[in-house]
Amino acid sequence: MSQNPKYSEHQETLIALVTHLAMTDWSMRTPTNLSKALSIDVNEIKIVLEDFKGLFRKSNKKSKKTDDPFYTLQIRYAKQWLDENEEENENDKKPPLESEILIKLLDFVIAKAAEERANKILSIAPWITALASLVVAALALIFS
Repeated sequence: MSQNPKYSEHQETLIALVTHLAMTDWSMRTPTNLSKALSIDVNEIKIVLEDFKGLFRKSNKKSKKTDDPFYTLQIRYAKQWLDENEEENENDKKPPLESEILIKLLDFVIAKAAEERANKILSIAPWITALASLVVAALALIFS
């Protein structure tokens, strides 16, 4: 898994996972079930769930059918722990997160991806400027 995951490289998967995990009745899902529900490759799902630990929490519990670990949103886990202070149970159905929380999470993912793209452009801008200067200097030599 990646040391510094890129929001911009996984933006669509992040949006799908955050939305699904925020809005379903199940407070936890396995990568296999998420893949089936979202029609996203299970390997992409696993990469995103493992790399973005600030968004997703990996449970110590595993599915009896697939031996996959369960994942939930960090904020959903914290919220249910604060609200109910009970053990996590993959079979428990929980109400979805409030839409305000979902909107903030999606805004965060979109903002991080946009910031990464802007930083990428800023990092190549000096090289483009240098190349343009070389082209102008070469043209000046040719036409002088």
